[in-house]
Amino acid sequence: MIAKTLKKIKTDIICPPKVGEIIEGTIINRAKSAVYIDLGSKGIGVIYGREFFDSKPALKNLKPGDPISTKLIGLETEDGMRELSMVGANQEMAWKDLSQAQTDQSIMEVTVSSANKGGLLCLLNGIQGFLPTSQLCQSTFQK
Repeated sequence: MIAKTLKKIKTDIICPPKVGEIIEGTIINRAKSAVYIDLGSKGIGVIYGREFFDSKPALKNLKPGDPISTKLIGLETEDGMRELSMVGANQEMAWKDLSQAQTDQSIMEVTVSSANKGGLLCLLNGIQGFLPTSQLCQSTFQK
């Protein structure tokens, strides 16, 4: 256990986080237009500005102490914090889930958001998709 912890500390010091990396953290504090996150040895991060407003629905139920996954979009703000994106992290994780489902040939449940003469527009893990009419069959639908 101690060796594993020392290896993690050594890795974090030698290999600082990179822009685009998904980082796990814990919410420290919420302000009117920002959320502050403890990233452990990687520092303190903040979701603010447009990223905050884009993530507001997902952030509203989170409180200090809750875990959160974010994407690093800036190494340092004016205040010396890591700039983070919750939307970016969610999108990246959703694409990984979709890729894995394709590899496993899993059947996925989608939410149909609208239809047009060519097919159905749907949402899956926040990613918009299109299901052509030619790929639909009556036995696929469940009531």
